[in-house]
Amino acid sequence: MPKVLEYHRPVSLDEAVSLLALPDAAVLAGGTRINATPFDGQVVAIDIQALGLIGIEAIGASSLRVGAATTLQQVADHPAVPAVLRELARREEPSTLRTLATVGGTVASGGWESELVTGLLAAGAEVTLRTAAGTKTVGLAALLADCELLRGALITEVSLHIDGTFAADRTGRTPGDRAIVLAVARRSAAGAVTVALSGIATTPIVVENLEGLVPPSDFRGTSEYRRHLALVLGARVRTAVAA
Repeated sequence: MPKVLEYHRPVSLDEAVSLLALPDAAVLAGGTRINATPFDGQVVAIDIQALGLIGIEAIGASSLRVGAATTLQQVADHPAVPAVLRELARREEPSTLRTLATVGGTVASGGWESELVTGLLAAGAEVTLRTAAGTKTVGLAALLADCELLRGALITEVSLHIDGTFAADRTGRTPGDRAIVLAVARRSAAGAVTVALSGIATTPIVVENLEGLVPPSDFRGTSEYRRHLALVLGARVRTAVAA
């Protein structure tokens, strides 16, 4: 657990972004990520809980806007969130942490086995960033591929598409365990299908095909096993959303 040298609680986005320029600055919302890290160095904590970045609201009939400080439990409980994504939010953390962990922190961490991030990728999520230069929106896939986009930036919200049909399938050591490989598919109202997978790259990814992909190995599965799961589960969710 890192040592907190300073603690700041900004009351505006401009103040928060200016504080991010401090050496060793780290954003703090739910605290589940920063407190769980094995990093034993020092941080300057920027607590964003006073910025009002909480809530889920509709953008027309086909999209949702989710504040970065919205907790995973709030996502899991919200009736406007598709059932598949609510379940992924529920599975992301145990009940003791879901009321603390936030959407912004989960996205920023981009864990390779994150079930919610995988679902957000399938939903075509976009992430709004506030920097000293202003506000910009980037695709979640682009953000995961280039963590430098987060340097000096604060995630303020995540928007996602909710129209169409979603499906998810996973394989884990037990039904309640974090998936070794998870596949999530969305078929939009226009008929386009997006498939995202966890457990086969350094972050969850959107896949068109698995040619040339070499998943990492760990104690839960070899590269070959993970690739096999990706092929099988990916085909299943594609079939499910096409039905």
